[in-house]
Amino acid sequence: EERLGMRFVLYNIRYATGTGWDYHIPFPFWGCFRKTEKNFKDISSFLMKLNPDIVGLVESDGGSYRQNGKSQPKEMASQIGGMPIFCCKYYPESFITKTPILKSQGNAVVTKIPPVSHKVRYLSYGVKRALLEVEYEDFVLYLVHLSLGRKARTKQLEELAERCMSSKKPVILAGDCNTFGGEDELFPLIERVGLKNANSDLMPTYPSSSPRMLLDFVLYSPEIKVDNLFIPKVTFSDHLPLVCDFSL
Repeated sequence: EERLGMRFVLYNIRYATGTGWDYHIPFPFWGCFRKTEKNFKDISSFLMKLNPDIVGLVESDGGSYRQNGKSQPKEMASQIGGMPIFCCKYYPESFITKTPILKSQGNAVVTKIPPVSHKVRYLSYGVKRALLEVEYEDFVLYLVHLSLGRKARTKQLEELAERCMSSKKPVILAGDCNTFGGEDELFPLIERVGLKNANSDLMPTYPSSSPRMLLDFVLYSPEIKVDNLFIPKVTFSDHLPLVCDFSL
């Protein structure tokens, strides 16, 4: 289809472990041990049809037994094109990074647009604290998965605000912000930094079967123009994806 600019898709895919009533049977979160290859194929095919330039994958598997040792971002890059950039979402010094399955859990960017550079930074607070930074010629993309705890999350948001303000280029900050308090929690980024919310109608993104909460965000600097944003109603994961077309 005709479109200007670039297409960015943000999707918390829950490691492609699926969703549905049986996720917590025979005991809570049992579903997170499921094999994921089939569901991941469906997610990749769905994303391929969207023809994105950049995909931000929250909760992607870097190669645990669930995906038969294969990295989901690499698999996706080989399908939709582009290069995969993956980081474990836990702090490197944490015992979690030595634990099977958990050490493969992270966030990733699959990008068809060649980046100038990319690095992993770590926020000072929270269990999940990786900040994936991908710098392009005209803008910087930050991908995050913020803390479930309100106190740690508040500190993380303050730190992100500082990071965005010190950026020399326009910013896209995207991720699962776990904002159970809604958009108001993003006050430091929206008011202090002046970022805008691409999802200006505040359409909920969670849970995917009957969305009630807005947890996933694409925030952007005023120099960036968002031409279109839509949220496909798909249930491959417990979150809905955000599809954002933007230009500079």
